[in-house]
Amino acid sequence: MASSHNARVSSRFRSSSRYHHSHHESFHHTQQPQDHATMVDAEKLALHDSPQHNGPARSSWRQLASGASFDNSFSSSYPKPSPQPLINFVKNGWKTASSSLGKARRGQSFSSNGVGGDGGHHKPAGLLQVVLAMITAPRFRRYIIVYLCLICLCFCAWVGFLSGRIREYADLTRALSLQNKAKVGGWFGTNGIPRFTDMVHMRTLDPSLLPGSTELTAGDPNRKRLIVVGDVHGCLDELQKLLEQVSFDPQRGDHLIFTGDLISKGPKSLEAVDFARKHRASCVRGNNEDRVLLIHREMKAMDIRNQSPQGRDEQPDKALEDNDTDTRERLLARKLEPEQAEWLDGCPVILKLGQIMGMGEVVVVHAGLVPGVALEYQDPLTVMSMRTLDVDTHVPSSASRGTAWNKIFNKYQMMQLSSTQLDSANPPTPTTVIYGHDVNRSPDIKKYTKGLDTGCVRGGQLSAMVIEGGGASRIEQVGCKDYRARR
Repeated sequence: MASSHNARVSSRFRSSSRYHHSHHESFHHTQQPQDHATMVDAEKLALHDSPQHNGPARSSWRQLASGASFDNSFSSSYPKPSPQPLINFVKNGWKTASSSLGKARRGQSFSSNGVGGDGGHHKPAGLLQVVLAMITAPRFRRYIIVYLCLICLCFCAWVGFLSGRIREYADLTRALSLQNKAKVGGWFGTNGIPRFTDMVHMRTLDPSLLPGSTELTAGDPNRKRLIVVGDVHGCLDELQKLLEQVSFDPQRGDHLIFTGDLISKGPKSLEAVDFARKHRASCVRGNNEDRVLLIHREMKAMDIRNQSPQGRDEQPDKALEDNDTDTRERLLARKLEPEQAEWLDGCPVILKLGQIMGMGEVVVVHAGLVPGVALEYQDPLTVMSMRTLDVDTHVPSSASRGTAWNKIFNKYQMMQLSSTQLDSANPPTPTTVIYGHDVNRSPDIKKYTKGLDTGCVRGGQLSAMVIEGGGASRIEQVGCKDYRARR
């Protein structure tokens, strides 16, 4: 009984398998290939809904399917894998759906903004709506920020750099214009200068002290150097430190030159004079030396020294505690020995160094020179005190406001060289001025002017320009103490 029942079940199972196999082949011939999992689910659903698999027969079939072995007589009802690769079944329908969705969203946006409406009726957007839409766009806001930053940058560059450069160029061009010179009746110094008999106007350095045309090593016996030092103002300790730094040695061809203001304001003015005399240094007359020497001459004429009960025994601390400049200078003038006063009085207003390779005709002064005026016609008082020049008349001034004399001087030298090179086969050599007086945080080095006053007595630096053979030069500096609080 059981065997006959199993035979019927097996026969039914084989017939069902043949049915599904034939159904699978006809399906492949008539329909497009489908997903494997989808076809399996469809066949299971068909088997589930058929009356042959309801009730107990369904459970018997599942038991036979799970536990029976049919020795290769079983034919699977699942679809066979397609011989084509899966990439052939990929379609682009998702693009069409995404495009349709985007159009629908844009249509909703236009409708909500009033640009378009229902029924296909489009209303043109107003100017205000377009402007508001542009402003609220993130990209537009980014562009606005970038443009504003560029405008601010251009404005700062114009105010801080370009406008000043353009104004300076216009002033320098006007200052050296021949039409402007004729308009004002000539520049300062071209008509005549005052003569002073109590000072040396100009002196020329011994040519044997000048460096040669070739750069020599430190051990060469023919090596020569010029060491030009800025305003010392009695800071002897810093001066000695600076000369030690540059390996100053007069026995090996080094020569020391001071740009004026060797004395006054600092703690060791008289000692600085003795140091310069000892090393046979050269110097130019500065505005501080000029005032002290004038006071000394007045005291000598009036015999103030003998009338003073304190005389030269007065303590120097008292002068340092007094803030009155005239009193300090009078005390310093009273302390000057005749030899010290004579050495200072022999310092010229202008010291000509001569021709130096790479620099042309080199001149040392304390404050500056008026361009276009010969050295012998330069006003001694302005040479010791000038800082700026009037653009139209070239009248010097000791004030800091105005056009700096060195800018006009450099412009004049360049214009002279450019004009003479076109007219003459042998143009004149340029003039280079080394000076002090005008305090800067760092040496003011330009093509034809070299400023060396870096405020040593104020706590700045003491600077020197070392000129060697072959036109080589460099700047050396040492730090200084601030002696203003000790006055």
